[in-house]
Amino acid sequence: MASRRSRVLVVTMLTTLVVGLPSIAQADWIASAFFGDVWTRSSTVTLSLPERQTAVEIAGVDYRGESFRSPQYYGYRVTWIPETHSWIGVEAEVIHAKVFAEGDRLVRFTGTLNGADIDAELPLSSVVQRLAMSHGLNFIFANVVLRRELGPVGATGTRRFSIVARVGAGPTVPHAETTVENVNRDQYEGGGLGVQVAGGFEAMVWKGLAILAEYKFTSATPDLELDGGTITVPARSHHVVGGLAYRF
Repeated sequence: MASRRSRVLVVTMLTTLVVGLPSIAQADWIASAFFGDVWTRSSTVTLSLPERQTAVEIAGVDYRGESFRSPQYYGYRVTWIPETHSWIGVEAEVIHAKVFAEGDRLVRFTGTLNGADIDAELPLSSVVQRLAMSHGLNFIFANVVLRRELGPVGATGTRRFSIVARVGAGPTVPHAETTVENVNRDQYEGGGLGVQVAGGFEAMVWKGLAILAEYKFTSATPDLELDGGTITVPARSHHVVGGLAYRF
């Protein structure tokens, strides 16, 4: 279901980006796919369960990515580059990243827990037994791309190397798996806005086929639904990716 929604959103966003732009036929298109690894910085999670008189901040929550375990980290995108301005482009991009909170680590609970004041260091799992987005903290971005082409001209009329920078924003679609005070919940949901900045390079290897390498920084703060409340997870993540691109 989520992958279908992602594809529909990508097509819709890309159509919106290019509608009204002149000389669509006189343009290059690049289709890219990549795999990689992600590291999410420690953050302060906010847990709110009004019916249980719980409102706590949980500081120092650590995460792991498990990028190479199924379902793996991946991403794909389609880029439109006008022929008359090859240094700039627009694109739609999907990134399937993963986030797992380290439940056995000591964290600091501050606030009200089940009606009682708390300010103590405890294992995260003493209250939040599971906090993960294993089927993805899924980003769906509309990007603006800046390109600088270098080196000799290849058979396709483009240069061999490109330095690329991009900035983007768009919705997130996390698949949240939570167990809070032994109550389980798993679901896809809207996670609010995500943003990214990224930089990397492409190197042509054969006709229109290129290899790519890239660093990304993404930021999102999804509010995940619980039974009777929410848990807010600031996710500031570093990504290192590699893959293939084909220029049409």
